Amino acid sequence: MLKKFLRFVLPSMVAFAFTGLYSIVDGFFVGNNVGDDGLAAINVAYPLVAFINAVGTGIGMGGSVMLSIARGRGDKEGEKRYLGNTLIYLLAASAAVTALLVGTYPLLIDAFGAEGRVNAYADDYIFVLACFAAAQIFSTGCVPLLRNFGASFGAMFAMSAGFVTNIVLDWLFVDYLADGVYGAAVATGLGQIMTVLPCAVYLGFKIKKLGKGVFRPSLKDAAAITRVGLSPFGVLLCPQVITVILNKFLFVYGDSYYVAAYSVIMYVYCVDLLLLQGVGDGAQPLISLVKGEGDRESALKLRNYAYFTALIVAAVGFAALFGLRYVIPSVFGAGEFAAAESARILPYFAGSALFTAVSKITASYFYSMDRNGAAYAIVYGEVAMVLLFVLTLPHGMGIDGVWMSQPLAQAVIAALSLALLYALYRRYKKYPDRPEYIRSARV
Repeated sequence: MLKKFLRFVLPSMVAFAFTGLYSIVDGFFVGNNVGDDGLAAINVAYPLVAFINAVGTGIGMGGSVMLSIARGRGDKEGEKRYLGNTLIYLLAASAAVTALLVGTYPLLIDAFGAEGRVNAYADDYIFVLACFAAAQIFSTGCVPLLRNFGASFGAMFAMSAGFVTNIVLDWLFVDYLADGVYGAAVATGLGQIMTVLPCAVYLGFKIKKLGKGVFRPSLKDAAAITRVGLSPFGVLLCPQVITVILNKFLFVYGDSYYVAAYSVIMYVYCVDLLLLQGVGDGAQPLISLVKGEGDRESALKLRNYAYFTALIVAAVGFAALFGLRYVIPSVFGAGEFAAAESARILPYFAGSALFTAVSKITASYFYSMDRNGAAYAIVYGEVAMVLLFVLTLPHGMGIDGVWMSQPLAQAVIAALSLALLYALYRRYKKYPDRPEYIRSARV
């Protein structure tokens, strides 16, 4: 069981790390060629990029969970239906998101509080990536499908191909041709296309192997995909909603230099978060499969493996970020004030990853079993807690109240996660013949 767990989780962690490294690479080249305003612009615009990725991930993960549950039950027709409806859903979402962002991005960037050159750079960045929205949605949506078909290393290869392409093109467009933020966005979009291509080849062969009956549109199946997908969608999007909130309050209680400092923090901290998400989503195919089979013991064992792995990742991440806190700002070309402020605050964010490890694995465990109420509370509760703290703490603590809002919120949500797990344990004790994941199928 442990070997199988690692075979799924390790490639998933690498794939999610590549997702975060896209923004780090952009930040590295932009910070060193454009400066603090470029760094702040990418941080301001990135929540919209995350929205695009979250749509793809939510649909892909929602379809993958239902697909694996169907496989665990031996439901071949259900497996085909969920694959086909996931791909149809991704296509429809691509058209809708592209139209939405191309039509509204200037208003959204203005609402995020950016001003002057930061606003102009952010507009350039998000316009280009809105035009590449279809590639981003299919790249993030198809990778979970590959994992749930057992092609974890294929998914990792697809993400690696996109990442390497992004590095090369960032150097060409930003460093060599001096296209600035615009060039960084083009490089990211083309990198996403390179991720889609191997996924498309693999899924094409899989569709051919499954035979007729894959593409049968069903609103019922789409609703099931949405029900599960709302949690992984929120897992990726909510940190960016929090970024929008903190950016806004950093502008209110400080200025663009504080936002630049936050940009440096998020470039590295987001990789920590994505590695933790990689653990949870890497375990998802196995948990969903045994859920379909009704094997409670294996599900609990897989969950515990995920907790242990995530806590190790969080601890190692804390040690690395704490030790490198004075080096990291210079890598991104941060100015003197932004560098000093990010070095001061980074340890608090890095330490809070230990709380996030608990909440992310718990949420992933719940939505992997198609038990979504608790997952929603964990995922979306963090935004509510950050908003509560950021509206109250700065009155007495000033700018430090803004900084502490997110770490404190993560501690509260970790406690909520443990409370929900305990409630689930009590339910198991009360109804031993009705375990959580054995219930009437909603397919």
